[in-house]
Parts: sequence; C-alpha cells; structure tokens
Amino acid sequence: MNITKIIKKDIMQSALHANIPKKYLYNIKISLKSKMAHYQINGMMNIAKILNHDIKNLSNKIIFFIKKNTIYQDIQYSHPGFINIFLKQEWLSEKLEDIIYSQNMGLLKEKKKNIVIDYSSPNMAKEMHVGHLRSTILGDVMARVLEILGHNVIRVNHIGDWGAQFGMLIAFLKKKYKQYNNINISLKNLEKFYQESKKLYDENPEFQKKSNQCLLLLQQNYKKYIKIWKTIIKITIKENNKIYKLLNVQLNDKHIIGESFYIKFLPEMILELKKKNIAHEKNGKIIIYLNNIQNKHGKPMGVIIQNKNTTFLYATIDLACLRYRINTLLANRIIYYTDIRQRQHFNQILLIGKQAGYITENSTLEHHAFGMVLTKENKPFKTRNGKLIKLNTLIQKAIKKSKIIIKQKKPHLRKNKVSYLSQIIGISAIKYADLSKNREKNYIFDWDCMLSFQGNTALYIQYTYTRIQSIIKKSRFSPLKIYTTIILTTEVETNLAIKILQFTDIIKHIKKYGTPHVLCSYLFQLASLFSIFYEKYSIIHAKTIAIQKSRIKISFLVAKTIKLGLKILGIKTVNCI
Repeated sequence: MNITKIIKKDIMQSALHANIPKKYLYNIKISLKSKMAHYQINGMMNIAKILNHDIKNLSNKIIFFIKKNTIYQDIQYSHPGFINIFLKQEWLSEKLEDIIYSQNMGLLKEKKKNIVIDYSSPNMAKEMHVGHLRSTILGDVMARVLEILGHNVIRVNHIGDWGAQFGMLIAFLKKKYKQYNNINISLKNLEKFYQESKKLYDENPEFQKKSNQCLLLLQQNYKKYIKIWKTIIKITIKENNKIYKLLNVQLNDKHIIGESFYIKFLPEMILELKKKNIAHEKNGKIIIYLNNIQNKHGKPMGVIIQNKNTTFLYATIDLACLRYRINTLLANRIIYYTDIRQRQHFNQILLIGKQAGYITENSTLEHHAFGMVLTKENKPFKTRNGKLIKLNTLIQKAIKKSKIIIKQKKPHLRKNKVSYLSQIIGISAIKYADLSKNREKNYIFDWDCMLSFQGNTALYIQYTYTRIQSIIKKSRFSPLKIYTTIILTTEVETNLAIKILQFTDIIKHIKKYGTPHVLCSYLFQLASLFSIFYEKYSIIHAKTIAIQKSRIKISFLVAKTIKLGLKILGIKTVNCI
C-alpha cells in the first residue's frame, strides 16, 4: 500500500488532462498539520511560472480531474500555491481491512535483484569496539529491508584477515611460546599480544626483520604459519559471533569472505588492467590514474595498486572484491557500510570500477557512510585511557542498566524473567539509539536518553506495544476474528489509519537511501499518535460494540506495524515491561 504512489499517479493523469506536459515533477508531502490536509502537493508555483499560467487556475484544473477519483474526501487550493488533499475515511478503512491479515503489512515483492551488502567487517586479532556497532547494525537493517521486498541479498562480512599484522603476531608468538603453532589463548590476550608486537616492530629493527620474514613465509603458504594464522582467525570469529548473536544480527560464518580470499585474483586482475591500458607501470609501481580527480599539481590523481616489492594495497583488494562481486556473484547493487572517513577511498574505487568496465548500467556501487559515536563533550566515545570502548562492554552495561529499571518497575518479577527482559530491552535500547540517528552524522551517546520511557527511544516504542497487548487481552476479543469493518469516527483514528498505511512508503525510502532513522521516526510518530488516541478515547468501553471492535482492530494494526518495524530494525519485542 503506497499512498504517495497512488496520489502521484492521479496527479500525472490530471496534469495530462489539463494539458500540462508530463515532464514536470510534483512534490507530494505528508502534511505536518492534519487539520489543513492529509497530503500536500508542492511545486505548483514553479510549474505555473514556467508555463506562464495563473497558479490558482492551473491548480484548480488539476483538482478538477483528481476529484473524479473516489478515494478523496476533499481537495483544496491553498494560497500561495499548494494543493491540499484529504482522503476519504471509508477508503482508508477498506485499505486497513486489506492488510489486517497480511504478513508484511501489504508490502509487495519487487523484481528480484542480486544485492551484495558489505557490513561489520572487523579486523582479526582484535575485539570488536563501539566503532563496529554502526557498520554492523546499519548493514543488517538494509539486508532485512531488501529481503522483505523479495531481493536476493548476499551478506558479506569482509574481515581484515591479511596483512603485516599477522607477520608481527606470528613472530611475537614464536618468541613467547615454544609450541607457538598449537596455542590456546583468549581474544583479549591476543589483542594485547598484537599491541606488544606492534610496539616491538616500531622500536626493534631485529624484530621488524623477523616479522617481515614471517609475513613472507605466510604469503608463501608455509604450513606452520598458515596453521597459526588460521588459529588467530578462529579465535576472533568465535568471539565476534557471540556479539552478533547478542545483537540479533544476521551474520554467521557462511557470510565471511576475508581479504585473504581475494589474494589469488590480484595478479590476474592487474594484468587485465594493464592490457586495458588502465594500469600503468612507473618507477616499479603499478598505478591507475583517475582522469576525473586532480592531485595538488593539477594532474590526474594516481592510485597505487602494487608497490615496488610486489606487495598489494588496500585499494587493490577492494578492486578485486568489486570485480568478483559483479562477475561471479552477478551483483546488480553493491552497498558498503564503513565510516565517513573512507568516502574518498570508495569514490576512487567507483571511478576505477567504471574505467575498468566492472561497473555497468546493470550494476551500482554505493557507499553508505556513517558518522562517529561521541561523548557529551563531542569527543570520540572512548575509555578514560583513550581506548575505544569494547562492544561487548557496552552491551553488558546496557543489560545491567535495564535490569535496574525493570526491577524498579516490576519488583516482584521472577529472576529469570528479569534476565530475559533486561537482555532484550538493553540491546534494543543501544540499537535503537544508534539507528534513530541520521547515519551520515556524528551522534552523542547518552545513557539517560537511551533508557528513557519518553521521547524517541526503544523503551517508549516497546511500552506502546506492550500496552496494546494488554488492551487486547482485557478486551477478550481476538482481532483476527472480528469480522465487522473498521469505522473511523474521529480525526485521531483517521490520522492513525493514514500513519499505518504509510509503512510501505517508509520501507521503500530505506531501500533507496539506506536511512533506518526514517523508520525510527515513523514508529515514534505512530506510537505517539496511539498514545493520544488511548488517552482521548475509550477502547474497551467504547459507546457501541461496533466502535469497540473497530478500535481493537486499529490498536492491533498499530501493534502489528510496530512489531514488524522493530523486527526490520533487528529488535525483538516483549509483551510486558
């Protein structure tokens, strides 16, 4: 159910009847003031100016033809140049009835496309920190949105499992353990060893030499070093999977394709780029020049893809990755989730991909960049000693804080129930707090706001959902077994109906732009509208049985929309708080 699409279609047909060329675009907006209109058509002033027409006469021509569609209650011209649309309550009621038994609130499947989503992407031998939260949950929401619309989503966890750090670690483990090829250590200790090895590498030329030798042998598939490398990867992935499970993120071992996977494709790809006259050799290096970007000397910028010592760079692997995803995975759309600081890098990959012919009219590459998590002092969210906060630490703290809130609100609740609820509520609070912010902007992390029952928070949305469950239970009616139709008797009910039916528009917007905060805003508005409805009108004790049943069905649809919306955000619902 896409109300905006229906109105747009009617406008285009009316414009043709009014002899207005088809090329003009009409901006259809949801009205912020429901008493003035449900929907508003903007942009008429610009069209009237171009056509040299009186704006009121032009608008009235369009109104005349739109009115013939029976879905509209009223359509009015408003000075200085708006068309205000009111939808008919009977039509809204009918559309609500259409989706009450629908599994996905009337969302229709689209023509299937292969869509690769590259998200989370942690480095190995390190614990995931708060910086990985955004990449992980933003990518997960996009995957859920595209799957619900019927697309073939290929989740990819592009882990950093190759590079100089492994040479350092192997050299360090050789020094520390006699049986270094059969170690059993925690990820926490592994990260500590990495930090110590990095310090040694920077300060000790002899250790640097040993590390480089270890790296070279690893790259030459020396069995003992391959074994220790695999052990490091296994330890890291095992701990990361625990985080994904806690966060209710749909990533597992089958989605992992690390940097090491693409190494075998690099020589062939570089040869191919040379043959196409895209890559050029200069001073022993292999370089690709970008004609669209100039360096500080006003010449085409060069991107090095192979050094003198035949080592490959970050850009080389990303190019091979792009080539594989389009040629082998047959991706129509590739979406990357990394922070905003990598924007230039992905712009370069996009340009090279187009020059090389990897990206065609049948495929797109999108970088859905995101900002940083900050403290109240507008500084990166770190511990007192300057280290990034571990993601598991953040999660456990949220669960602990949620447990305190639940015990205060429900002091007699069983211990196992408190543990169950606190995990869902704590994690949903973290995820929702992040997802509710515009992904391109930095945001301030605030525990008090995050765990509040007021405002645009997970707790507020969850509380609305549990309240509706309680109302339905008290009514003793099963909404799916109420066969009388929905009656919209008040303005608030009409606004609720419209808001419910806008769910499809919201999901389509996220599909296009990757903006989960739009869904969070929508769920908050829906919950707020229901609160007004609940406080103003009786549901269980309505004046007539027909109105009572109607309001129970409306309440059920609000809860159903909230549940599906939260599910798309990767958030579980609870039946009581």
